[in-house]
Amino acid sequence: MKKNILAVIMTVMLTVMMTGCGKSNAEDQKAPAQSGESTEQEADESAEGAGDQQEHSDEPAYLVDFHAGDYVTLGQYKGVEVELLEPEVTQESVDEYMEYVLSSHAQSSPVTDRSAQNGDIVNIDFEGKLDGVAFEGGSAKGFDLTIGAGGFIDGFEDAVVGMEIGETKDVDLKFPDFYKNNPDLEGKDVVFTFTLNSISEQTIPELNDEFVAELGIDGCATVEDYTKFIHDGLMEQANAAFEEEKTSAAIAAVEANVTFEPAPEGMTNRMKETLMDTVSSYAQMYGMSVEDYVAAAYGGSADAYEDVILEEAGKMAQRYLMIGAIADAEGIAITDEELDRILEEEAANFGYEIEEYKEELDVEAYREYLLVQKVVGFLADNAVVKEPVLE
Repeated sequence: MKKNILAVIMTVMLTVMMTGCGKSNAEDQKAPAQSGESTEQEADESAEGAGDQQEHSDEPAYLVDFHAGDYVTLGQYKGVEVELLEPEVTQESVDEYMEYVLSSHAQSSPVTDRSAQNGDIVNIDFEGKLDGVAFEGGSAKGFDLTIGAGGFIDGFEDAVVGMEIGETKDVDLKFPDFYKNNPDLEGKDVVFTFTLNSISEQTIPELNDEFVAELGIDGCATVEDYTKFIHDGLMEQANAAFEEEKTSAAIAAVEANVTFEPAPEGMTNRMKETLMDTVSSYAQMYGMSVEDYVAAAYGGSADAYEDVILEEAGKMAQRYLMIGAIADAEGIAITDEELDRILEEEAANFGYEIEEYKEELDVEAYREYLLVQKVVGFLADNAVVKEPVLE
């Protein structure tokens, strides 16, 4: 699982802003660079005092609690060079997508006047036996099989080719030497009994103006219209992927130019809790233990997953501070007015009263989320894209 810096940052931001428990009093300590309510001198005094309290605290800490520049020394961050291929859509890509659309509209029709052949969808009963005894997972009735689709041991699908409807036959097959689904069957000779119940074939529609009209897409009445529609859609996807890659590459390039000090404990601990929540959710989604998911996603051993999470949390906290330092240097901020306006719009969209909606959020973390969006957008806009040198 290759990590993407932008994806990691934004995933954590989205998670952390929903963490309502353990909030600090950050809303009462907002730096004037974000609130616009104090003088610069008051900002320095407020942030310095908060930073002294939070640096070695176990309490959750936010960018507003520190002078980010005390923990990072910025290098070049405007105009960093990133190597990327410009987005494009080839005719081959358009043709492949067109074939996919046609295949998805294929019609199935029964076949009764011939034997089964490659590409057919057949309905079969089968039973596998090892030394005359049926083995677990080797039998099924009324199973639909697409001949040639793959996914079975060698010879399984080929065994059905040439069979007639209602025919039953035994076929000698052999499991591969490595078979993770059932290691007990590795390298074993078995006998499968097949019964062919029915045959059907897929008829792919012809690409013509009539087919395009049936799709009901506004502005598409002809094959030419639809071809342009597909090209434009793929181009939109390519542009979006390009912008995401450029943003991630820009962040990585900027990070490479930064000298970091260890992040404050309060911020690192906050990131650790958030990362643990995030990886636990993903581990459950993939049916993995947290330990194994962390090892797969971040490296290291499963036994040392807590150390890996702590290390990643420290890096994430440093990235936050890097973003905060750039925001300070460029005068990029999320004012109280801007934050309130966005929260009010979102509360209305989700059917909440504004105060009720704020109770569901870690509001200061959400301010950070919005700030990250602004800063990474700034970095991407100022990055210089160069064509990679192909060897």
